[in-house]
Amino acid sequence: MGSKLVGAATGRIYIRPSFLLGMQFPLEDALSGKLSSDSIAQMEKRYKECDGVAEQEPLWGAQNSMQCYVSVQVTHDKSVADCVEALVGTYLMHGGILGAIKILEWMKIIPEKDNLASLLTRRMTTVLSKNTVPLTEIDFLLNYSRQDVEEILNYKFKDPSLLLEALSHPSYIRNRLTSSYERLEFLGDALLDFLITSHIFEQCQDFKPGDITDLRSALVNNVTFAAYVVKLGLQKYLCSQLNPVLGGAIMAFVEHQEQRNHEIVEDILYLIEEEECQVAEYVEVPKTLSDLFESLVGAIYLDSGGDLCAVWRVVYRIMHREIHAFARRIPRQPVAVLSEMVYACPQFGNATLSKTERSKVMVPVTFTKDGRQHTVYGVGSNKMQAKRAASKLALKVLGC
Repeated sequence: MGSKLVGAATGRIYIRPSFLLGMQFPLEDALSGKLSSDSIAQMEKRYKECDGVAEQEPLWGAQNSMQCYVSVQVTHDKSVADCVEALVGTYLMHGGILGAIKILEWMKIIPEKDNLASLLTRRMTTVLSKNTVPLTEIDFLLNYSRQDVEEILNYKFKDPSLLLEALSHPSYIRNRLTSSYERLEFLGDALLDFLITSHIFEQCQDFKPGDITDLRSALVNNVTFAAYVVKLGLQKYLCSQLNPVLGGAIMAFVEHQEQRNHEIVEDILYLIEEEECQVAEYVEVPKTLSDLFESLVGAIYLDSGGDLCAVWRVVYRIMHREIHAFARRIPRQPVAVLSEMVYACPQFGNATLSKTERSKVMVPVTFTKDGRQHTVYGVGSNKMQAKRAASKLALKVLGC
């Protein structure tokens, strides 16, 4: 923005900031933000010394590199994004979810015409609510497991068709009444992240930002969710027609957890997830199991009419031991563990797009074991996740 020179022949002229270089203004002017009559007279004098010709600033903006840094503070995009997120968080704390929605609409992040507030409480239309199918058919497709699952979750479904959708694997072609669990899994993932993050923020106020991030990462991930499914025995109620490879992977993880008495501790976080590796033989935790946990959470949210308290009661009952245990001793992230192994000399390479999945990022890590160099490749949705996946693969090769 150019400075305004008042008192010139034309009344007001927009000039470049470079016109002011070398001029000194009193401290009072700087603090008040208003030029005194002496300062204006000083500017008019310089203007006249230039024969009334000042290098005017075009209205379309800065024209040289120096001007770009006058009265401008350069900052990273992430800093701006962090500020936006902090503002949304502030409105969430003081105005609740509706307050957060208002600031999101004001910032044009979500269109106001979508009326998101009404969507939060609007009940979904399901096959059961439309009275198009009898309850007996839903129970048949559930293999008559509804009561068992409700007892495990300590939650009774008002609309069992949501439970059917939550338990239906994409391979379950017998179910033509509802979709598979993929949409509910997407919803449940967001709900778990929100609820657990909110709990950590409120209950762990003395934690540093890095500790909060590490604690959330330890609790909100596919490995932890898969471990809960196996611990509760929910994998037995998955409605599917699995292929032998996936079925074998699920059984291998079940046996792994049974040998550990279903303990969910730090080293379980180093197991390899399905989305972290392009070599099927390395996969130790099938994503199907974590998807099942997330879809059930999404189903409870919709069945309860969007009652977050009802969802949290179910989630906290299942996860409370690990929430408190991990808060007392925050698990170390795989990247930090690998970096401390100085004898392995780990070195991460540059992130590149995955050749098999263009939406994924791939990061290599080279390390030494028994005098030989090894390289493994981690895959993730972003560089940080890919680096974490590469670290887990390296730890596996190193025998950790």
